[in-house]
Amino acid sequence: MADEPYDNDSEPILVVNKLTPHFLCPVCEQLYRHPVINIKCGHTFCKKCASGCVRCPVDNEPCDANQLILNRLVVGQIDELLIYCKYGVRQQNGTYVQDSTGCQEQISIGNRHQHEDECNFAPKPCPNDALNCGTFRSSELQQHLQICPYFECEHRDKGCEFQGRQDEVRNHLGTCGYRGLPMSINHKDFENQTKALEAENRCLREKLDSLTKRVEVLEGNKNSLELSLDSCQSNFQNLNKKHEALQTLVEQLMTTRNRRSVSSPGNSAEAIRQRTSSTSSFSSPKLSPPASMKLETWKMPFQFKCIGSLRGHKNVVWCFALYKERLFSSGGDSLVKVWDLDVLTNGCIKTMEGHTGVVHTMVIHENSLVTAGDDLSIRVWNLDSYTEENCVFNAHDNLISSMVIVGDNLFTASYSLIKVWDMKTLSLVHTKSGLHHWVRALIVSQDKECLYSGCHNTIGIWNTSGSFQLKGSIPHNYGSIYSLAITHEFLIAGTYNRNIQVFNLSDNQHVYSLRGHIGVVNSLTVTPSGRFLISSSSDQTIMIWNLENMLPIQTLHRHEGGVNAVILYGDLLLSGSEDHEIKLFQYFQMQMGFALQT
Repeated sequence: MADEPYDNDSEPILVVNKLTPHFLCPVCEQLYRHPVINIKCGHTFCKKCASGCVRCPVDNEPCDANQLILNRLVVGQIDELLIYCKYGVRQQNGTYVQDSTGCQEQISIGNRHQHEDECNFAPKPCPNDALNCGTFRSSELQQHLQICPYFECEHRDKGCEFQGRQDEVRNHLGTCGYRGLPMSINHKDFENQTKALEAENRCLREKLDSLTKRVEVLEGNKNSLELSLDSCQSNFQNLNKKHEALQTLVEQLMTTRNRRSVSSPGNSAEAIRQRTSSTSSFSSPKLSPPASMKLETWKMPFQFKCIGSLRGHKNVVWCFALYKERLFSSGGDSLVKVWDLDVLTNGCIKTMEGHTGVVHTMVIHENSLVTAGDDLSIRVWNLDSYTEENCVFNAHDNLISSMVIVGDNLFTASYSLIKVWDMKTLSLVHTKSGLHHWVRALIVSQDKECLYSGCHNTIGIWNTSGSFQLKGSIPHNYGSIYSLAITHEFLIAGTYNRNIQVFNLSDNQHVYSLRGHIGVVNSLTVTPSGRFLISSSSDQTIMIWNLENMLPIQTLHRHEGGVNAVILYGDLLLSGSEDHEIKLFQYFQMQMGFALQT
């Protein structure tokens, strides 16, 4: 047993039984770390607490650092304390708590290293390629090695670059073209290879010179195009100013006409009162019916214009949901706010409280709203009374990042797993674990038969009924997926790598990359017809795309923070942002042949 078994101050210590004051340092009131005793006064402290003290912190007697020695009696007593294995604890709210998914062993502090070095829950890197494969628990490493695709050919030192699973490497060894080569080459072969490399180098230099000249030509063309672009932008700004002047003139004329109409005979005081009370600070016309009621009738060219803001949240806005004419929003302030989209001037008509952390996701089921986030709870709200009618605490071990509902099944996603809940009872039905990294996005196919989950470098395809089995997957190299959208033709993924990736639903093949954002693509939504896509990003912009030609139509710049959520209500586009605001954009048909940046 070591004299100082707990010498690493950064290692987590979670004691099984409550500590008595005998084991607590009188200075920091924590378990002794390197306990030393002051020979003169007989008091014991942590070595770190006692260092630099000229007087004893307990009785104020003079304290000499040279008179501090290791208190072996206290060390021996502490060595016998029972603690939980560090691979069975996790940090929560600044303290360590037991992790039910980790090691459950209770060990003495003096023997902790002996156990933890051999613990089946200790993380071990893949010996073949730790960068791509990552780390695994000791008990799971052998299982991973059976399918690891990064085993190397034993003739790699000779130049063979083959990689694969163990059985693939064994089959390859019989046909490897390098197996008959010697481990080293002679001087003559070395000279021949050197001459070949020099010749190849000369050829590459010639190609480089040719490419350099082509780049210079392209740079010249670029400068010419930039001048033309500046001229076009100047003309566009002039046209836009004229357009705004005409709009102002029309509004003035309409105001004058309304005033004359109000002052004319036959207008009762009641009619005047009604017209006055219906005016709004929003510059939008009467809103269209919800998008769920009919397909959009948007015709190119068109644009969206900002008509106002909804203010009331005190922190980041993370998620939206729609029910009839009401918008539900929530985020970093833990509040669920309700907005009347038919009468925007009413502002927030209700605030529902209950969550104790950030709300990351919400979804509508019949006349109920389901919300979840990083307080690990799932809450169900009645949308007629705006009251909480059901709740599950500690539904996940990590924050709940996304939810969808299919029939009476609620699917929730978190780190490396998906859970299925019965919406009638909110009881757990099924758990799918072992997924790769965070599952940040879920989407359901239009026929409700398939659930798509977005992870790092893969999209999972699951049955939405029965035993919820994995039907297939779409591997890719586009990084972590933060948002998903689906049409009758395409599966669309927004990524951490700033791009939007489009896959064909018929064969799950990648068909296009939409580039334009310079930040994480946080949210995606498609119009009912599937012709148009709206995306939002941490770069503070919203982009509107034409999915028929895969080209951008318009970029909206109105937020002062990253945009986390977008949703459509008929011809109205709503966006929630880190600037705590909800922006409203109205669809307008244009007469010009280009879109504006708003």
